[in-house]
Amino acid sequence: MNFNEIKRDFTRYKATYILSIITLLVWLWQFFTYGISATSAINLFNSGAILGQVMLFDPSQMWRLFTALFIHIGWAHVLLNVATLFFIGRQIENVFGWLRFTLIYLLSGIFGNAMVFLLTPRVVSAGASTSIFGLFAAVVGLAFFTKHPFLQQIGRMFTVLIVANLVMNLFSLGNVSIWAHIGGAIGGLLLSAIFAPKAFIPSIPKQYRIFATGAFVILLVLFIGLPFFK
Repeated sequence: MNFNEIKRDFTRYKATYILSIITLLVWLWQFFTYGISATSAINLFNSGAILGQVMLFDPSQMWRLFTALFIHIGWAHVLLNVATLFFIGRQIENVFGWLRFTLIYLLSGIFGNAMVFLLTPRVVSAGASTSIFGLFAAVVGLAFFTKHPFLQQIGRMFTVLIVANLVMNLFSLGNVSIWAHIGGAIGGLLLSAIFAPKAFIPSIPKQYRIFATGAFVILLVLFIGLPFFK
């Protein structure tokens, strides 16, 4: 692939490229800052990972719901997530467009991290996979809301990906919470109706979009607010 082809590819999939590059650069910063200790719990936290107990004590650290999306716990973790985002994300960006794709990626990730904050406040959690699950679920949601035959076909593929990965989560150890993945998927499902591509908006009943918007906002507020009343 020559420079002009790369330039055209970047223009077509700019959100995927930019998010992938930022994620990789953040990991390199973690690695060069902390070396082989970059994956220790304290250094993950110092880098911007989630730890609900601290966030409850100091609510000004809620920014971690965002930064944790770009923090990773090792080379394998970051390379797997970046590869998934780069190669599968392009297909999803093709459907939603760069702006809607970016909004779904970030907001579903924050939604998933808020669920971690609620349900596992003692766990240090981080990773782009929360947002990636949101992207997968957004395709599934768009297929459900629009009933479009082509979308339903690829929606089934992404449903299998989500279920298979959640099953794998049950047998894996690490600092990436299954609740982050479940939350990201729920967020992406709701956001698919809120940020549906213009061409598909007429196919989505208005009440679905209103419900999805209300459900997303209310659940996000509850996820963040309820831990303070436990």
